[in-house]
Amino acid sequence: MAYWQGLVTGAALVGMAVTLVAAARPGTMKTLDVERINIREPDGTLRMVISGRDRFPGAFHKGQEIDRPDRRFPAGMLFLNDEGTENGGLIWAGKSESGKTNAGASLTFDRYENDQTLQLLQTDNGERDMAAVIISDRPGESMFESKDGKAAVREGSAGGAPRLFLGKSRDRASVLMLQDGSGLPRMMLRVEKDGTSAIDFLDDKGAVIRSIGPDA
Repeated sequence: MAYWQGLVTGAALVGMAVTLVAAARPGTMKTLDVERINIREPDGTLRMVISGRDRFPGAFHKGQEIDRPDRRFPAGMLFLNDEGTENGGLIWAGKSESGKTNAGASLTFDRYENDQTLQLLQTDNGERDMAAVIISDRPGESMFESKDGKAAVREGSAGGAPRLFLGKSRDRASVLMLQDGSGLPRMMLRVEKDGTSAIDFLDDKGAVIRSIGPDA
């Protein structure tokens, strides 16, 4: 009798040990199907949203969500800073309807409480595509405000201007374009798809006032 009791007791101890080890080990999962994931700090502050198209969020300011109907076409990830305010994201979309392509992707990083200063962009409409790195100026003031106690995007807050474009243009040229504080192109280095190359200097109307070619 004591022998069997010993076996049972030993088996019970082994079972308890296995249970404790399993409880201490993080769970693993091969596949996870969800429509949206919210990643939060221990205090509840939202830091990242990963979502499909139909549940992609609006903008966020200090934890309050702002409706953005213009964002209901992509899937992606939204980045938020320590205060729960949007400061960048990664979005992508792509489909073909009636033989026409509409696709693209964008990775952006925002200035504090303002819009994107760095963007990695790709677009494709089937006939033309473009891929570029774009650097922009943004004002120091916040693009958000409070209306009736709710966060909102301030009207006329889309300030700043693109300052640098580096990439492949829609006409398949390799381009380095430098812009002034108003966003106007003032200097451009281009290599066309046939190999023709030049450095162009432009005035404030967009006209080329000087061009330097390979033989200059």
